[in-house]
Amino acid sequence: MLPVVAAAGIILFRISLPPPADLDLTRLLFWTIVTLAAAALPVRLPGGVHATITTAPVLAALFDAGLANPFGVCWVAFIGTFEPRDLRGEPRLYGTLFNRSNWIVSAYSAWLVLLLTRTAIRTTDPLGTIVEIVLAGGSFAIVNNSLSLLANSLKTGASLSRVWAVSVSKVAIGLLSQVPLGWLMAEIAVQVSQWAVVLFMVPLLLARYSFSKYTEVRELFFGSVSALSQAIDAKDGFTRGHADRVSRIAGAIARELGLPEIEVERIELAGLLHDIGKIGVPDAILRKPAKLTDEEWVRMREHPRHGQQILRGIKFLEGAARVVAQHHEKWNGSGYPLGLRAEEIDVCARIFAVADAFDAITSDRVYREGRSYEAAAQELDQWSNQQFDPKVVEAFHRVPKEDWDELRRRSVMREPNEAAWQPLARAIDSQLHAPSGAERLEFSL
Repeated sequence: MLPVVAAAGIILFRISLPPPADLDLTRLLFWTIVTLAAAALPVRLPGGVHATITTAPVLAALFDAGLANPFGVCWVAFIGTFEPRDLRGEPRLYGTLFNRSNWIVSAYSAWLVLLLTRTAIRTTDPLGTIVEIVLAGGSFAIVNNSLSLLANSLKTGASLSRVWAVSVSKVAIGLLSQVPLGWLMAEIAVQVSQWAVVLFMVPLLLARYSFSKYTEVRELFFGSVSALSQAIDAKDGFTRGHADRVSRIAGAIARELGLPEIEVERIELAGLLHDIGKIGVPDAILRKPAKLTDEEWVRMREHPRHGQQILRGIKFLEGAARVVAQHHEKWNGSGYPLGLRAEEIDVCARIFAVADAFDAITSDRVYREGRSYEAAAQELDQWSNQQFDPKVVEAFHRVPKEDWDELRRRSVMREPNEAAWQPLARAIDSQLHAPSGAERLEFSL
């Protein structure tokens, strides 16, 4: 972070001494006010990244031929991007300094690109104008978003790919759409009137609305999944917290294997919901403290099918549904319900099998105490290439033991309210056992 802050300080010093003689203070103040108005409406995306609609007015200042640049755009980027949370001390001072420096460096890099393109491209040529917008706006977006992703990754300890997948990828179009909008705002300010630019707050507010709706829908979805996961754990009282732990463990193994973040998210969702089919299993079987009979095992082994039946048809959970359906399949083909073997089993289900086994071995049960990490690791090795994919077991061993301890420590489940989940459980149970053709299960594996 320090190099970015230092670079921004040097840039401001170099462009400000002496200040440009042709500086139009009215234009500078106008773009600063418009940018401040846009900065007052940030949206906190999942993963901690804040999305704003300030890119458009900052780039408008860059493209404004009546503003003395780079002085004008850099000072607009510095002063205009202050947000209300900066005044509240959120983030702390060093975070605010970095964020302002990010905008300054991004604006200056865009100006440099614009300067270079104007020496090689005729601005009277429409195609040349498009190239100018793409190159200058693209350089701004790349620098600005790259530095933001890097800072968030360092702050949270998450990988750059995870921050991108969770926070930025779903709103990237909305962010990039501000580039041509910024150029158009500058043209309107020059050709028509500065006050006509105010009309462009409407599409900017629509962009912000799309950011906020994405965040709200995602939070609602994951909140519902988490609540349902707790309901499942509460129904099977012997394994409380198991789903959350397995989700975290499986995610760590998936990252160690180098799976893309979209696959990691799929397996983490599947981890939370892998036992959802147990809602269709009678409590007398789930809570039985003694060994199950053969008939009871038949009922218990139906839960992967029940789980897929519950999740199928939910588009966002289609990938997770496959993992739920296959999470008891084994590498040697001796698992259930379909007896799949080796590569026939979804890779996320193979990862999940190792995570599920590790948590089962190291967790307390009513009939035994949890065993140590070393004992669990030894047992995974023993069943590698039989029950488990050997490559997944190798990936498990590459994750430091301290990381597993931290994952288990962070996995603290709230005590669920039984009165809240019982109606949901009864509704799902009645749907599963409804006497209709709908109870036939369709596997698309």
